[in-house]
Amino acid sequence: MNWLKLKNHLDKYLPVYVTLAMIAGFYVGTHADVEKYKSTLKTLNMLVVISMIYPMMINLRLGELKNSAKLGKQLTIALTMGLIISPLIMYGAIWLTELFHPLNHQLALGLLLAVVVPCSSMSIAYTGFTKGNIELATIVVALSFTLAIVTVPGWLKIFASSYHVSISVWLLIKTIIIVVITPMILGVLTRWYLIKKLGTEGFLRIKPAFPAISLLGMYTIVFLIFMEKAKLIASKPSIVGLALIPLVIYYTTALLFMTLVDRAAGIPYRDHMAITFTSVGKNEGTAMAIALAAGTGLMAIAPAVTPIVQIPFLVGYVKMWRKIASLWNCKVLHEEAEPVP
Repeated sequence: MNWLKLKNHLDKYLPVYVTLAMIAGFYVGTHADVEKYKSTLKTLNMLVVISMIYPMMINLRLGELKNSAKLGKQLTIALTMGLIISPLIMYGAIWLTELFHPLNHQLALGLLLAVVVPCSSMSIAYTGFTKGNIELATIVVALSFTLAIVTVPGWLKIFASSYHVSISVWLLIKTIIIVVITPMILGVLTRWYLIKKLGTEGFLRIKPAFPAISLLGMYTIVFLIFMEKAKLIASKPSIVGLALIPLVIYYTTALLFMTLVDRAAGIPYRDHMAITFTSVGKNEGTAMAIALAAGTGLMAIAPAVTPIVQIPFLVGYVKMWRKIASLWNCKVLHEEAEPVP
C-alpha cells in the first residue's frame, strides 16, 4: 500500500471526511437503539482513541528537545500562545457568543478543551508547506505534549469552576496518562524498535502509515461521537451551529494576533510560521479522546466539529504564505512554495 498517497489524500479531504463521519454517525444514532450498546461502545471508544493517539507518538522526535536551548525566544512565544493565550482567546470568543445566545455549559467547556490540548502534528506539515522552520515546529509539538500533563487538567479545572461544571482533577490526570502519556512512551519505544529493525530508510518508508492510521481513527471517533449523541443533537439542533461561532472567532483572532506579535517581536519569517501553526492549530483528536475518556457528555461535540473550521483556516493561511512573507521582506518570496496536500 502507498501510505504516503493515502496520508496525503486523508489530509487533503479531512474536512470532507469529518463532515461525512458526522452525517453518518447522526443518521445511525437516530435510527438505532444506541443505549443498549453503551458498555460495548465505551470499550470501542477507548480502543479507537488508542489507535488514533499511539501512531501520532511514533513520529514524535523527542531527541529534538536538546536543541531547544538555542531557540528560547521562539519557544517561549509558541508555548505561551499555545498553552496560555489560546484558551483565553477562546474564553473571550465564548463570552462574545453568549452576548447573543447562551451556550450549554458542557459545550462551552468542550470548546475550551479543544484549544487547551497540545498542537496538532499536522502543524509540522503546514510549516513545511510555507518554507517554515520544521525543526522548531517539531520541538514545539514535543514540548506541548509534555507540558499538557499539567496545563490541560489545570485549565479545565479553572474553566469548569467558572461554568459550575463538576470535573475531577484526578480523573483528568488519569485520562491524560491513559490517552497521552502511555501512548507517548509506547510510541517512543516503537520508534526505537522500528529504526533498529528496519534501519532509518526502512522506517521512513513506513512513516506515512502512522498519521494515516491516526486520521482514520479520528474519523471513526467523530462517527462514534455523533452516533452516541445523535438523539441529543436532534432534540437541540442548534448545538453544532453554536459551537462553530466561537471557533471561527478563535481562529480569526489567533492567526491575526500571532502575525502581529511575531512581526513586532522581530521573529524571522521561517520561525513565525512554525510558531503560528503549532500554537494556533490544535490536536482535536486528543481533545476528543480526553472528553470521551472523562465521560463528560457534550464536551466531545466541540472537538469533533473543530476540524470543520480549523482546516480551512490553517490551509487558507498556507495559501497566503507569499503575502505573509512579504511582510517580512524575506528571500523565501522568490522561491516556490510546497504544494498543499
